[in-house]
Amino acid sequence: MSEELTTTTLRHHPPWHLQGDAFILNYWLTPNFIKSNQAFQLAPSPLGRVVQVMLVRYQESPVGPYDELLILDHPLMSKRRLSSIPKIYVSTEASMLHGQHFWGIPKQLAQFEWLIKDNVVYCNISFGQQDMSLCLQKYKHSKAFYINSHHIPTRLLGIHQTWQGLHYQFSPQFRGKLSKLKQASWKNTLEIFPDFSQAKYLQSFYVPEFRLILPTAKIEKK
Repeated sequence: MSEELTTTTLRHHPPWHLQGDAFILNYWLTPNFIKSNQAFQLAPSPLGRVVQVMLVRYQESPVGPYDELLILDHPLMSKRRLSSIPKIYVSTEASMLHGQHFWGIPKQLAQFEWLIKDNVVYCNISFGQQDMSLCLQKYKHSKAFYINSHHIPTRLLGIHQTWQGLHYQFSPQFRGKLSKLKQASWKNTLEIFPDFSQAKYLQSFYVPEFRLILPTAKIEKK
């Protein structure tokens, strides 16, 4: 990235303070699922493991509102590896460029369309010539409980990324309220996202409001 582009486009340096709402989907992946989705850079595992898919709507950020769909990959602790974000789509170019440059997050630009009806949320994501959709069903009445990253061991919060010959490491901080999510359904993931309808759906959550801090990353050359 040229110095001129960095100066004119990347004006919002970390730390970032963000607010929004989100869906956190938990899945158990078998070794076969991971192997068949190697194109999405999921870390290999002979036993299988849990990963999270997050669909986020940021109402406030240093670059304005934007939408986001990502995979947060959690390798087995025995491997002594930090978590990573191997696949992520965002709805604005500003978010994409800042995320790549400051945190090494491989953001790609996509279009998000939303339809909310009662307790059901539909999101259609378009990338290239492909469209996929996600349908999320909330409970009519679900007790919310508070969560704060200060209650989570630091080693579980660390994220490691590699981007254009550099290593990035950072630990987000967050707080908010979670309520249980009833169901998540995927359609037409095709080649742009793993088909998580083929994975085991675990208890997942809706986060009606949260606050997130993305700190300055520690950056090292390969």
